[in-house]
Amino acid sequence: MAPGFKIVTLLTLVSALVSATSTRAEENSVKMPQEIGAAYGRLGKAISTRDIEGVKSVWADTFVVNAPNNQILHRDEVIAAMNDDLLDYKSFKKIVGHVSQEGDVVIVMGYDELVPTKGPGAGRTLWRPFTDIWLKGARGWRLIARQATIAAETP
Repeated sequence: MAPGFKIVTLLTLVSALVSATSTRAEENSVKMPQEIGAAYGRLGKAISTRDIEGVKSVWADTFVVNAPNNQILHRDEVIAAMNDDLLDYKSFKKIVGHVSQEGDVVIVMGYDELVPTKGPGAGRTLWRPFTDIWLKGARGWRLIARQATIAAETP
């Protein structure tokens, strides 16, 4: 696998996570805590403007992501890839299908529909299920883990 593939795939994953342009919660489920919705918005803006401190304010120090190419990357690896200007989308939509909360942990599940302009899948509409795990601590809600898989191209 080419070295750039790992970074581009990861950035595709992370960018979609934080660019919540359209969300809806599953009926009869726990509502998304307002603070997490706001954090998604801050994170999307921070990634699109390469605001590293903004990203760090939302991701836990121990943030980890299982990228669509089955690579596990940590926060600093993702931030290093962001600095290489590998993030760009023609369109993006996040659909939240489930939110559950157990104490100070919130799990958000759904799928992203996106058209990357760079990397694998560039120019094609991709459908990517995701799971995000948030933890509430002394500094508020922090995203601690994310898993996403490119499931298919949409017609």
